[in-house]
Amino acid sequence: MRVVACSFTALLLLAAAAHAEISGSKVKIGVLTDLSGPYEAGTGRGSVEAAKIAAEEFGYKINGVPIEIISADHQNKPDIGAGIARHWFDLEGVDAVTDLVNSGVAFATLEVAKAANKAVLLTSAGSADFTGKACAPNNLVHWVYDTYQLGASIGQALPQIGKTWFFITVDYTFGRALEEGTTAAIEKNGGKVLGSVRHPLGTTDYSSYVLQAQASGAEVVALANGGDDAINAVKSAREFGITQKQKVVPFGLDSLTTIHSASLELAQGMMFVSVWLPDRDDAAKAFFAKFLERRKTAPGSFQVGTYSAVRSYLKAVEATNSDDPKTVIAKMRETPVNDAFTPLGKLRPDGRMVHDVYVVQIKSPADSKAEWDLLKLVATIPGDKAFRPLDEGGCPAIAH
Repeated sequence: MRVVACSFTALLLLAAAAHAEISGSKVKIGVLTDLSGPYEAGTGRGSVEAAKIAAEEFGYKINGVPIEIISADHQNKPDIGAGIARHWFDLEGVDAVTDLVNSGVAFATLEVAKAANKAVLLTSAGSADFTGKACAPNNLVHWVYDTYQLGASIGQALPQIGKTWFFITVDYTFGRALEEGTTAAIEKNGGKVLGSVRHPLGTTDYSSYVLQAQASGAEVVALANGGDDAINAVKSAREFGITQKQKVVPFGLDSLTTIHSASLELAQGMMFVSVWLPDRDDAAKAFFAKFLERRKTAPGSFQVGTYSAVRSYLKAVEATNSDDPKTVIAKMRETPVNDAFTPLGKLRPDGRMVHDVYVVQIKSPADSKAEWDLLKLVATIPGDKAFRPLDEGGCPAIAH
């Protein structure tokens, strides 16, 4: 009788597997990103290429079904991003969107994805609310970093950087959340924020903001922005002599390309938290070399993160033979992440992918031995120390 019961159970499982299928006879992923604005260098076409590299590892086919990667420019406008996502989901058979970069765009796109029952593989938008009050564990994974992690990591490194801080912050969702999260971590670890000033996205003249930072007398000036804003702010910090008496933490110089654009002359000695080490191991080096060959520039953490998220998604689609987001993401939670981005990743029930992060310092021109040899490791922070604990996020979907 027991043998019969076991055989019957096995038949049920086989039947369920047989009925699982990929809708539309295609796995279609849309890279929704900044192709023309301030974040293009760190995401943009590089993220599109990274997604294609992931698809290539499967031969552009899963279980006999083709994989297609498409892309579009959301122009950093939530209404445009949401409109593109809606068109993709309703008319083009897109199963998942990735990258997104702008938190405002990402929140708008997530609402569309939930309504359409599609997946969001969020790699470059930073608000910690995506795994907090706005979490959607059946539709969204948050892969690379978030504002809580940035702040917590800075708190861990406070003795090495400095106790008193002043913020120059980009004035939109990401910047405000980054400042708030970092401030909480600084104060929790015995530091103090002496003041802050906010600037519009796309600012080119930082002189007034830098002068306020100088006047504050803070040990550390934090540049809570990204993309071209980060590069312009670093240039102003060096030009006004801030680095002679104050340390600068440029949150936005989080990729080799932005450091390269700013130059070692300007950025040398500055410290930040990096979510990826390009020379960490053979997998990281191999991805770096492939990306460099194709794009003629170094990959950034968001781009390799997009590769990793897409690769993990495709592995789960392959294992489940399904593109239903709840099914696929559940499988992603069961599967450790071990690839060019991280060897120790784990997707939590709230959608947060937890992994180690690194405190790094930008090398001086004299210390750099090659064009892209720009960083030196200061410390490794374990993922469970860097990311917000699961029970503190307030994710309604997993509340007890």
